[in-house]
Amino acid sequence: MKYRAGAADPSEISAYVVAVSVSLNTETIRRWDTVTFDALVVLPKQFRYYSGRRILVAWNHHFGWSLGIEGQRIDRILIITGLGVGSHPQPERIGDRTDELIADLLHLECRTPEAFPVPTLVHWIGEDAAAPGPRDR
Repeated sequence: MKYRAGAADPSEISAYVVAVSVSLNTETIRRWDTVTFDALVVLPKQFRYYSGRRILVAWNHHFGWSLGIEGQRIDRILIITGLGVGSHPQPERIGDRTDELIADLLHLECRTPEAFPVPTLVHWIGEDAAAPGPRDR
């Protein structure tokens, strides 16, 4: 699927995000503010180092996919690192790279928690302060 701002069919974009969600074996997709991220796909996995917050992957159609965790509030997320797979890779590629990064971070969490990366806090940017709720696929 090729995407250019304003040129792609929203149903194609939704189908792409759902395909990524299926490849990651998730149950929750959240729309985001479409400025910083277009969508969040929340995984059922957690890092103990981050107080059991669920792991997520966030997508920006210009910059691609990033690995992160849920924030303290629904209008905040914490980004740990980019996946480094491009802006529109195949869903299976995203699943493989996400699994690799999670395995590496779980290893750090167990062996050297002080080396665990410090995430970047991202706030919801929207017309109001209320972020959207989860949407089950």
